Amino acid sequence: MRGAICAVLLSACVILPRSLEPPPNDETTVAVLTGTLGHPLDGIARHPWFAVRLKGHKSWETYEVGGGGVEDDPFHSHGGYGDPILHGLWRGEEAERAAACLEREAPAAKSRIESGYVFYPGPNSNTFGDEMLRRCELHASLPATSVGKDWRGWIGAGITSEGTGVQLETPLFGFKIGLKEGIELHIIGLAIGIDLWPPAIILPLGVGRLGFADR
Repeated sequence: MRGAICAVLLSACVILPRSLEPPPNDETTVAVLTGTLGHPLDGIARHPWFAVRLKGHKSWETYEVGGGGVEDDPFHSHGGYGDPILHGLWRGEEAERAAACLEREAPAAKSRIESGYVFYPGPNSNTFGDEMLRRCELHASLPATSVGKDWRGWIGAGITSEGTGVQLETPLFGFKIGLKEGIELHIIGLAIGIDLWPPAIILPLGVGRLGFADR
């Protein structure tokens, strides 16, 4: 029994994950997903990308550090990243606003981060993901294994990407507290805590949480 419990904690798991079936193209859609890096980092690090499909279009435009472009299905096969997880999906007018924001803001942010890229603790691809969520007011969170998502330089503070909390960050220590975010501590870029809604334990392993999938 003890071994089974340890295995669950080490891998982490989610209940009721979001479907990876792309929605119809009757409305503009914006999505944010993450996928695992290659072995041996597959259990401890994830990489984010944004996918945008305009109303009536068949292909998707993706935005990310180290890649991006036109794709047919960024939900299932994207750049060699494994185990994709959908963390946020927006449709209609909200997606149209977000698509315009990503088109406007992402290129400069991507260029800035790529020119000063640091795999650990940041800035890196996850720093870009969290920054775009906040700039474009897309209320979602990257998982705990998206190391670098909380990089704000030597010291930084502000509203969380979920939009219902605040956070303070330094390279060594930081924290996040909010109505949806719960309480999250960041120690040398690794996140642990309790998510209030949906309820889950935040872990810096596997998919990043033990409990219900984020919504």
